[in-house]
Amino acid sequence: MKKRARVMLTVTVVILAALFIGASSFIGLQVFAGSTQLVTNEETKEVFNAFWEQHGMDYDSFCDTYRVEQVEITSSFDEHNIPADYIYAVESQNSRDRQTVILVHGLGGNRYSNYPLAELFLEEGYNVITYDQRSSNENTAKYTTFGYWEKYDLLDWVNYVLEQAPGQEVGIWGASYGGATAGLALGYDGMDDKVDFLILDSPVSSMEWMVEQEMINMDVGIPVSYMTWCGNLVNKLKLGFTYQDADVAKAMKEVKTPVLIINSKRDSLTPYFMGKEIYDAIPGDNKEIWTVDDSEHCEMWVDHNEEYRDKVESFLEKY
Repeated sequence: MKKRARVMLTVTVVILAALFIGASSFIGLQVFAGSTQLVTNEETKEVFNAFWEQHGMDYDSFCDTYRVEQVEITSSFDEHNIPADYIYAVESQNSRDRQTVILVHGLGGNRYSNYPLAELFLEEGYNVITYDQRSSNENTAKYTTFGYWEKYDLLDWVNYVLEQAPGQEVGIWGASYGGATAGLALGYDGMDDKVDFLILDSPVSSMEWMVEQEMINMDVGIPVSYMTWCGNLVNKLKLGFTYQDADVAKAMKEVKTPVLIINSKRDSLTPYFMGKEIYDAIPGDNKEIWTVDDSEHCEMWVDHNEEYRDKVESFLEKY
């Protein structure tokens, strides 16, 4: 009887372990699929007229004022194409050998959705590169990774600009998900020495937190911590990194490049604490944070346009 009981117990444990592994694998794959394919190329192809109207822009007039050149480079990371618009300041006389700002859009956007900010920097005399992030518009890279793999596209563009304009000032502006890309890039492999300033608008600071929020919103009745653990494990097995590796504040803890962070206390998508923890992690005094009380996610440019311009212009003049 004792031997039979031991056999039954062993069989039960094996079955339960198999069920646990099977369920965990299934859940992990579902979380992985949902967190690494957040947008598609088809969904992010267009910028609708309502966007231009909201930002008070005339697209045709913009293109008549500034020379817009379509360019494309090959990713040094996984060899996909990274399409961009190279936009020349009037003062540049169509020369690339000039101070340049690289713009990194947020999730669901594309290179064109950065045009309102491009105009600000163009008016300040900077050339602008605005490119499509992974899985957006014409960038066909498969996975979205909250900035962790996206940073390699940005590193390639920084190096490209340095080849085109050696010795010139190079800056980065990134919004939301693009803010995570920019922050992770700046903290990677000596990039801090190549970039002269960074502006983060409503930045994502934590991949783990964003995935957890998505699990909470799904409300499927399974503990969020367990689903996140399963997704994190599959992410590590498939892509080679964990959610914790995509921590922007941690990546920027030794950054010396001047940084301006713009955020809102009303933002529920990338809450105030995200920009603040990035700000607190950056050492030294070459950092500023401007926080408004009343804007939704990434709406400060529209709601407080004049002050936004003043903050950016004074930041550029100071640093």
